[in-house]
Amino acid sequence: MLGILLTLLALMLFINKRYEYSLLAFLLLITNGFQILPSAVLLTGAPVEKPTDMAIFFVLGVFLHRFDTIRQIIRHERIFRWLLAFLAFIALDAIYSYQVLGYDLIGILKVFRNYLCLLSFGVFVMVPTPVLLRVLHVLAVITVIQCILYLAQIPTGVALLQAGSAGSEITVHGSEETGFIRFYNTPMFLTPTLFYYLFVFHCKSQVIHKLVLSLLILTVVAPMHRNYMFCLALVASLHVLFHQSQKRRILYIAGLLLIGFGLLTVDPVNNRLTQGLDDFKQTFTGKQSFANKDYDNNTFAYRMAHLFERIDYVVSQPDRYVFGIGLLSEDTRQAEKLPFSVGVFNERLERTTQINTGDIAWSLLILQLGFLGTGLFVLLMIHFIRFFYQHRSIPFSALGLSTLSLTLLISFTGTEILMIPFRTYLLLLAAIVVKMAYSPGAVSVSPNQAQPIYNQPLVQV
Repeated sequence: MLGILLTLLALMLFINKRYEYSLLAFLLLITNGFQILPSAVLLTGAPVEKPTDMAIFFVLGVFLHRFDTIRQIIRHERIFRWLLAFLAFIALDAIYSYQVLGYDLIGILKVFRNYLCLLSFGVFVMVPTPVLLRVLHVLAVITVIQCILYLAQIPTGVALLQAGSAGSEITVHGSEETGFIRFYNTPMFLTPTLFYYLFVFHCKSQVIHKLVLSLLILTVVAPMHRNYMFCLALVASLHVLFHQSQKRRILYIAGLLLIGFGLLTVDPVNNRLTQGLDDFKQTFTGKQSFANKDYDNNTFAYRMAHLFERIDYVVSQPDRYVFGIGLLSEDTRQAEKLPFSVGVFNERLERTTQINTGDIAWSLLILQLGFLGTGLFVLLMIHFIRFFYQHRSIPFSALGLSTLSLTLLISFTGTEILMIPFRTYLLLLAAIVVKMAYSPGAVSVSPNQAQPIYNQPLVQV
């Protein structure tokens, strides 16, 4: 009942131009109660499976309410037209899945609904720029609070944050080196929030700013995600090289090197990185086929095997090149007939998971969208990169470019790029950049400003 009330409240507030509280209620649903409020509380009495379903109803309501204005904005900005083109392909895939492949409509909608969040750009472009900036800042503050809760989990061994998606289990792993439990329920917006405090926003107090950065960096390191740590350091370094003065470049790079060498002296971190290098080496230099490898000790090989098994299946029939196997969800009778052997064992279904994966985004894309759909997705990402780069003088473009670049780099070791919260955050940044691009003079942020103020929005509402 609470989730339904929040959805209705968000719509009423939006219609009455109380945008800030409306967007926060919407984002609470998108992020599974900011990973703090249990999803069971939000879903009580609701005829849906996830809080994101109610968020999608909010998006559709706003889209229909302000359709004429949103249509004008789509005509004006190319990046949103590309977004709709990709969504149109997904709609065709859904029709193909129902009419040609004969899938159950409910199963198709379970997959299709995840793409409807792409329409949230229509929500954000209707909101004045200062409100969007305040909402972005509130998300950053909430993420810092989430980091405190996340770090408190390690010594206590008690999960204090919810999983990123309703119904998902919190993954934990014991660490032999430290004796502590590694939790994998990190804050959803950890990546953009770290970049936000590094490159866009500076607290008035240097002490508070350094404390916030320390909390964020500790949360990055704590789960010991080797690829994530390496790619984050790489993207941050590239940002420094391209966006800072010569003096700042030297200071930032020196700081990164000191942090890097310092982390290497910590045995758990050093051991994890060494294991990662061995894993990568074995994957590409081993003589065995993927099917014969022991994936318990070689996670990258597991991901490659997962990907290539799905590619082989799509390639085996030419009609799968365009739409793959279609929008098929895991808990359907058709999914039970799939032949995949590489995947996590699903205890509820009592079989190997055939479709869903949290290990590699490209397996899911190629399987459900085929090569054509995956190609369109890649083109969409390229256009987003190009869009943010073209407006690189706007600080929030650098935030969007850094976040998207990092997420693409780790898409071979995770599925964040396909998740609703990431897509929504990316569209929030895109809306901010579009509006600021048409607000003369609103293209810089002083390092000493605690709450920068910008000019008029692109759309007057």
